[in-house]
Amino acid sequence: MVKSMTGFGKAEVVTGTKKITCEIRSLNSKQLDVSQFRIPIVYKEKEHEIRNMISGQLERGKIDVYISYDEGEEA
Repeated sequence: MVKSMTGFGKAEVVTGTKKITCEIRSLNSKQLDVSQFRIPIVYKEKEHEIRNMISGQLERGKIDVYISYDEGEEA
């Protein structure tokens, strides 16, 4: 069975007034390479932990990660 390393995933979580969106794109590559990694400044101290989570789940591929954070107003 051939396993493809090419893919795209997107998840969105809304809690209260906060909305967090995460997109992950993967292209074929022999090694794991988390090349593009864009996260909001509010999560910068968690960057190492997030990279380790990704490395623990993915084995190969050129990975691009985009996380966005939006805090709306109270109604």
